[in-house]
Amino acid sequence: MYRKFCTKAAACAMSLMMAGGVSVITSENNVKNVSASSTYSRYVTASSLNIRSKASTSSSKVGSYKKGTKVTCYGTSGSWTKVKYSGKTRYVSSQYLSTKKPGSSTSSSSTSTSAYSRYVTASSLNIRSKASTSSSKVGSYKKGSKVSCYGKSGSWTKVKHSGKTRYVSSQYLSTKKPGSSASSSSTSSSSSKGQQIANYAQQFVGNPYRYGGTSLTKGADCSGFTQSVYKKFGYSIPRTSSSQRSAGKSVSWSQRKAGDLICYSGHVAIYIGNNKIVHASNAKDGIKITSPANYRTVLSVRRIAN
Repeated sequence: MYRKFCTKAAACAMSLMMAGGVSVITSENNVKNVSASSTYSRYVTASSLNIRSKASTSSSKVGSYKKGTKVTCYGTSGSWTKVKYSGKTRYVSSQYLSTKKPGSSTSSSSTSTSAYSRYVTASSLNIRSKASTSSSKVGSYKKGSKVSCYGKSGSWTKVKHSGKTRYVSSQYLSTKKPGSSASSSSTSSSSSKGQQIANYAQQFVGNPYRYGGTSLTKGADCSGFTQSVYKKFGYSIPRTSSSQRSAGKSVSWSQRKAGDLICYSGHVAIYIGNNKIVHASNAKDGIKITSPANYRTVLSVRRIAN
């Protein structure tokens, strides 16, 4: 009777240990990890969360989840969370997942009806129909414009345009009114050719990136963007980023000024002053302003305009 009781007790203990995912030591002194592959749920907080084939931003995008989507998760790998997509293990960035479901885009950020004001810092800030660079452009604000804002949706700010809720990129809004272009950037005069090039290039901020493209409005890649901007002012430079590294004349990093071409490995941009560049960045961000200008290794600085 006592032996039967002990046998049952041992069996029950073994079952509990296996169910809890603990390590079980066998009679041969081998350790077997019996893990219960439990799943859990999270909600997407980003407007659109990319699903990657591997736990890296450089891996291919295989799909996406919309904001508020309830996602079944299968553990983490570093800063990435494992999910199942089309029957395969895929990865999403953990920072855009939450245990709580986010509010709808119309009420998530400013549930109060009070508006607030911001000033436009870009030469021309596009107004979009939706919170995306791929959505249609419905208007624009000039630099220094005072804009009434009604909350945010991700990296976009809601505004009213023609009686409808529209969106502008939040990074080009400030609580302070910017100075005139004549005093805002480099040591050179705003009437210089270089400054004119820098000012002209900035009006396309928010427009889409398109590989192989040269259109400043419909889409351009990095070298297509720079080539088209300089062409407007009568300067002809090569088409690819690598060949543009020999365009114009070389100047040192310390001598850079607005309108100069900044060359990186596989990428080019236009310097606009204040250690900032404007460039056709990638398919996600489109044409944007980046600071600092040396956010990646600079290979050369080329002066195109005299």
